[in-house]
Amino acid sequence: MKKLSLLIFHKDYQHFLEELREKGVVHIHENRERSVADDQLQAQLATVKRQTELILRLQQQGQAEKRKGMEGIEEEYIEEHLRKKYHRLEQLVQQIGSVQKELALYEPWGTFPGERIDTLEKAGWRIRFYSVPEQKFRPEWEAVAEIVEIGEYKGYRYFIHIGKERAELEADEYRFPTKSQRELAELETALRNEYDELKTWLDDVAADAVERLKRYREKVLEATDERQVKNAANVAVEGRIISLEGWFPADREAELLQFLEGRELYYEVSRSTPEDEVPVKLKNNRFSRLFEPIGAMYDLPNYGELDLTPFFAPFFMLFFGLCMGDGGYGLLIWTACFLLRKRVKDGLRPYLKLGEYLGVATAVVGVVTGSFFGISLDAVTWPWLQGVKHYFLTQNNYGPQLGGYSPMLFFSFAIGGVQILCGMCLKVVKIAKQHGWKYALSDLGWTVLLVTLLIAFGLPALGVTLPEFLVWGLYGIIGFCALAILFYNSPDKNIFLNLGAGIWGTYNMVTGLLGDILSYVRLFALGLTGSILGGVFNMLAIDMTAALPVVPRLLLMFFVLIVGHGLNFVIAMIGALVHPMRLTFVEFYKSAGFEGMGKKYEPFRKRTQ
Repeated sequence: MKKLSLLIFHKDYQHFLEELREKGVVHIHENRERSVADDQLQAQLATVKRQTELILRLQQQGQAEKRKGMEGIEEEYIEEHLRKKYHRLEQLVQQIGSVQKELALYEPWGTFPGERIDTLEKAGWRIRFYSVPEQKFRPEWEAVAEIVEIGEYKGYRYFIHIGKERAELEADEYRFPTKSQRELAELETALRNEYDELKTWLDDVAADAVERLKRYREKVLEATDERQVKNAANVAVEGRIISLEGWFPADREAELLQFLEGRELYYEVSRSTPEDEVPVKLKNNRFSRLFEPIGAMYDLPNYGELDLTPFFAPFFMLFFGLCMGDGGYGLLIWTACFLLRKRVKDGLRPYLKLGEYLGVATAVVGVVTGSFFGISLDAVTWPWLQGVKHYFLTQNNYGPQLGGYSPMLFFSFAIGGVQILCGMCLKVVKIAKQHGWKYALSDLGWTVLLVTLLIAFGLPALGVTLPEFLVWGLYGIIGFCALAILFYNSPDKNIFLNLGAGIWGTYNMVTGLLGDILSYVRLFALGLTGSILGGVFNMLAIDMTAALPVVPRLLLMFFVLIVGHGLNFVIAMIGALVHPMRLTFVEFYKSAGFEGMGKKYEPFRKRTQ
């Protein structure tokens, strides 16, 4: 990004802004203090937020295609109209619930004619309704009072007393609602009908309402852009000169300068300084770009640090596959995303393309680990698998060589260590870029130290004999790394402060690194759980139906498999999205020293046609 400073004569200012908006290149530097104090701007932003929430609600409720429009309602009043409808919908839900509670009061008594009770009361006979806990009911009451027992319901005894005077009974007199049972039933029916009609209407108009709300939201956003630019402008020379500052991509400098050359204004292009709040525009290849929405869920990198998207993308794809852990599920994901990608709107296609990559990763992991729709491929007796089944990375094949443990457990730790080391390397590059190499020596020492320890002690543990001169060379590297860590972690401080900080940093590194690597065991655990559950549903489908005739058995097997694997697929999908994000945003971002707090590059542009 490059910085653009402008001085514009006040009479040309408005016309120039319209031209700058049409160009759509410059991100105007925001004056936050003025924007926060601008009540009109805050009201517009609140409107945009409300409309966005309403659009999301309509998209979840509405039909895929427009079935009815909202003719006769201006775009600016659609939000208010729909909010009244949704408010009424919520009122109906509450009213139906209240009526149901009142109807439940009649439930223990069954249906009784209220008109006859009124006739008896007019004749001087009073009918009183009572309820009492079952253990407190006294049979002798029937001998001393005109009691008719109705029945028992949920631990209570219900009865009525018929008489001209009140009987002395240790029971609670039952209080009915003001409306009769029939009136409440009719009211519930009317409320439900109104609810269904309103729900149907919202479903019918949803597609048209979303389209029109989006158009109006873009108009409001254009107005907010104008307010923000107005707040960002500084007036000088008794209101005759207006200054603006903004940012634009360096690769569009020639295009922008050509646009500015023919206008009567002063401009200056300069590079950013560390004090500037430079907006961020990510630049990634076609593969890494698909993972940008995942990174944006956490935060954007600030302008002075590396974009970690291309570095976590392949890890995320692998982690997803490990958590799903089943080749059949991966094939389903890829097929669904592939078929849908050409039938949806352009804005959704990148997400489905990402889904294709994740499906391929899952299918590959499933094939390597020998799991396909819950079937353990290393345990089946199919002839066509006999020549390759011993290659699957399963506990049956490699457990004896690994002390009885699954090879995927060790692979999860290994891939976690690789990602953390990758993050530490990126942290070294980042610090060197921002402050210079001398400030990165301590972090570089840790990175080299860990790699050297793995070579010096890890290879001999695996049975590899290292030459003596190489061993002594590795020990020398370990010594130099220890010196850098303990005595050069803060170049601007004295040796004693460095030593204290180095010891404390070593404690944090050792304990933190151990915990971080152990976190990657979730990759193995989730994949194993999904495979086991898939196998359980397969076993249930076969064993539970063994005694049935062929046709009913096939139907029941199909039902159990669809429901079981469907449930397992949903649970596995949730875990395969959540836990890789957790490993990325916590373990990897921490090891890479990610700071974030970046502001997205949003040029001042025309939003509506």
